[in-house]
Amino acid sequence: MSQRTPERMRHADGAYGVQGARGANARAPQRESRRAFLKTGLAIAGSLVLPLAFSDYVEAAEDGTRFREINDWVRVDPDGRTIIGLSQAEVGQGVYTGLPQLLADEMDADWRRVSVEFVTGRDAYRIAAANEHPQQFVGASMSVTMFQQRLRIAGAQAREAFLAAGARRLGVRPTQCATKSGRVIHLQTGRSLGYGELLADAAQLPLDPQPRLKAQSARTLIGQPLHKLDAPAKVNGSAVFGIDVKVPGMLAGAVKMAPTLNGKPVAVRNRDTVRALPGVVEVVPAKDAVIVVANTWWQAKQACDALDVQWEDSGPPADSAAILAQRKAALMAVHAVAATRIGDAPAQFEAADGSGPGSQRTHDAPTGAKVIEADYHTPYIVHATMEPVNATVHVREHEIEVWGPIQGQDKVRWTLGAIFKLPPEKVIVNTTFLGGSFGRKYVPDFVIHAAVASKAVGRPVKVIRSREDDIRHGFYRPGASARMRAVLGADGYPSAMHLRVVGQSLYWSIKRDYFEKAGGWDETMLDGLYDLGYAVPNLLVDSVSVDQHIPVSFMRSVGSTSSIFFLESFVNELAHAARIDPLEYRRTLLRDDPLALRVLERTAARANWARRPAPGVYRGLAYSLYTGRGGAFTTYVAIVAELRMVGGKAKLERVVCGIDCGQAINPMLVREMVEGGIGFALTNTFKSEITFKDGAVVQENFSDYPLLYLSQMPKIEVEIVESDRTPQGCGEVVLPPVAPAVAAALFEASGTRLRTMPLEQALA
Repeated sequence: MSQRTPERMRHADGAYGVQGARGANARAPQRESRRAFLKTGLAIAGSLVLPLAFSDYVEAAEDGTRFREINDWVRVDPDGRTIIGLSQAEVGQGVYTGLPQLLADEMDADWRRVSVEFVTGRDAYRIAAANEHPQQFVGASMSVTMFQQRLRIAGAQAREAFLAAGARRLGVRPTQCATKSGRVIHLQTGRSLGYGELLADAAQLPLDPQPRLKAQSARTLIGQPLHKLDAPAKVNGSAVFGIDVKVPGMLAGAVKMAPTLNGKPVAVRNRDTVRALPGVVEVVPAKDAVIVVANTWWQAKQACDALDVQWEDSGPPADSAAILAQRKAALMAVHAVAATRIGDAPAQFEAADGSGPGSQRTHDAPTGAKVIEADYHTPYIVHATMEPVNATVHVREHEIEVWGPIQGQDKVRWTLGAIFKLPPEKVIVNTTFLGGSFGRKYVPDFVIHAAVASKAVGRPVKVIRSREDDIRHGFYRPGASARMRAVLGADGYPSAMHLRVVGQSLYWSIKRDYFEKAGGWDETMLDGLYDLGYAVPNLLVDSVSVDQHIPVSFMRSVGSTSSIFFLESFVNELAHAARIDPLEYRRTLLRDDPLALRVLERTAARANWARRPAPGVYRGLAYSLYTGRGGAFTTYVAIVAELRMVGGKAKLERVVCGIDCGQAINPMLVREMVEGGIGFALTNTFKSEITFKDGAVVQENFSDYPLLYLSQMPKIEVEIVESDRTPQGCGEVVLPPVAPAVAAALFEASGTRLRTMPLEQALA
């Protein structure tokens, strides 16, 4: 565990974290602002020498009062150094670079003199997206989609303010001037003034709510493959993650969780004995755990291991065999909730073979139609972030302060405010870098543990959950099962499809209002199915919700990692049954969607699909139209996977991914997200599975919940399809089609259909 101390990290009053060289709890003097705002902020990156490119660095002024605020996102100092606020948590997706890149381009800032800080607490940082109430959070691949216009406007506002101030100082009209690299230039004479010289005047000018935005031809940073600003700090160890935070007077806390999923502590039989152990300050019972607070985390962890806790279980015990049996029974159910009805699919099946929902067979009907059916299954899986959940909290008399890897700042404010009966604005949230999240660090259970511990001892407490408890007491992506049915006409294409998915509903579990408003079906279970992009004249999509007492929440790509595996595997089976090339099959089914066809064509060309693969190489294809939650965006993805069989094991050779995610703000970030997403998806495809026995999670650590090895990672080629659409989501979108593409390649190699994830195929 890292023992790095961010000695130059400090909290500041105001929405911005101030970069400086004081202690982590030091406060900056009060400053007047042109806008009312909630206080909070955290200076990130330890040494506060923030990387800007390969070898360009800038150090922010130690005295935060030298920086003047231009708007909610921009502050500048008299030397012309610019701080751009980042409201979105950086979890590796690249927003620490991509979002400032948008603003800096419009502002004509000097990129070499720009630094970035996490900001929080203002309405400007909140969004209403992904079926969530307006709040500050990161999730559902929404950051660029939701903030690109706001940040461009903020940059243009700053540019126009400096332009007006510069023109006035130079004694000319603004139309006679231009801005470039942080300077206002008089075009006729070449005289110029830096933004820092104009700061006092510019900061007093009113802001245009609708400034003129740059034409695409005038952009200098947007669209450029700039290197990640945070990468050097993460390499040299100066970047501050939640697990690195230290504040004066801080204690450490470790958590003892129940042996079962739904266990609650009733009593600590040896509480006094444990309190007497070296370094132990207190043993704190919580609603769902027992927390030991000590001088160091290791002392707390050893004391936790010594606890003798009486537990009480609530709810029926989870068992994987029973869960799968329930899902298989639900596939046969006569009644289900329909999400989509087009034409009359049941009549088509009846005419073809007289079948009902419970049948499962493949045969030729007398009419010449063919009915194809197949069942598929996916397991529960867990986030398993490299940085386990952790938080540092100080519960004071009239306010609470939080430091940590927080994915939902307002969620923390609301939750702690309700528990401790404080207004949400009295909860100060300081965001650090996140060592992975995938959705996990939006749920604030770990913050509650730290707050309860701090309240009990009257001091700030950092609570770190062990890897074992992080896996055994996470919030899981639900497992699911599906029955896919199709009537193929004489031409081999489906005249009707019936797509059924069953399992524990995420929305029923955590968003009951949306579930009921939809009429009893969950869009996360039916991603890519209820809004099927393929041209099928008769379509029925329905679902059956199976009640389970397993804690679930959002995970990267949510339900589409199941539903697209079901759909695309089935489409490959239909193409095989029709003896039609899978690319040509999809071309026909997507004939009315030119964007989908373009992605397919570009991917196929990059993968040399028209040529036979080399001897011993097998390949598979899959496609996905990823629709952002609430219809926020649409991103098109196609995957071609290639592999060899080596000694009975699959050796992944190459994955080609074509993606249309709208305008690429930073092509390098897009490629990195695609590459990382494919690696994540391959882990899920071959390795990830959470199982339950006697009410408990069986897996505990990476030894029995393994990751893909670096040696198993294939070569990845990314084909970014240029687009004139506004930027669309990218962080989650490539995961869904990976598993069906790989499964198709394995079928070509072995002749066996693998319909259950993780795929029962060893990797070389």
